[in-house]
Amino acid sequence: MSCRICQSATDKSRLISPCLCKGTLRYVHRECLEHWLSRSGLTHCELCLHRFQTYTTLRYGCCESLWLWYRHPSNRGLLLSDALIYVVLSFICFMLTMICVLVLRFQYDRGSSLQETLASTAIVCFLLLVLIVYLTNIVVLAKDHLVPWYRWWRSSRRIRLSEITLEEPGSHSHLGTVV
Repeated sequence: MSCRICQSATDKSRLISPCLCKGTLRYVHRECLEHWLSRSGLTHCELCLHRFQTYTTLRYGCCESLWLWYRHPSNRGLLLSDALIYVVLSFICFMLTMICVLVLRFQYDRGSSLQETLASTAIVCFLLLVLIVYLTNIVVLAKDHLVPWYRWWRSSRRIRLSEITLEEPGSHSHLGTVV
């Protein structure tokens, strides 16, 4: 007898019959079946449509999934291009902030008339607007990276067969070991 998934003829004690299939198609290795179910996303036999008792676990840990996500060329390219945009935006924002601070300091040293007070207020408002736009852009860039990764990470699941008690031969339990 051989496993219907990997087609290897191995020790009979490792083969199980988890579904209602008959003949030699009923025998599989537990590991092969779990691997197949995880890859296909199914929880039932494709031949007899028997629904397996299963549970799911995350395939990867958080750090491992981030590493795998950014190893993919398209995700890595997107990260690098967004990092370049972030560096350029940070430089521009820093330069605008420094210019505004220098102008405000210059006006403060000269004394304060009504026009200079209005100009200072306009500069502070402009500086706040630049900082708000900068921070909003950073949040949007982070969201554009984290949301797709998080969806992929949460959907990357490993399907496992539940442990069920083995019943006497002739009963309706089909997750048994071939003897």
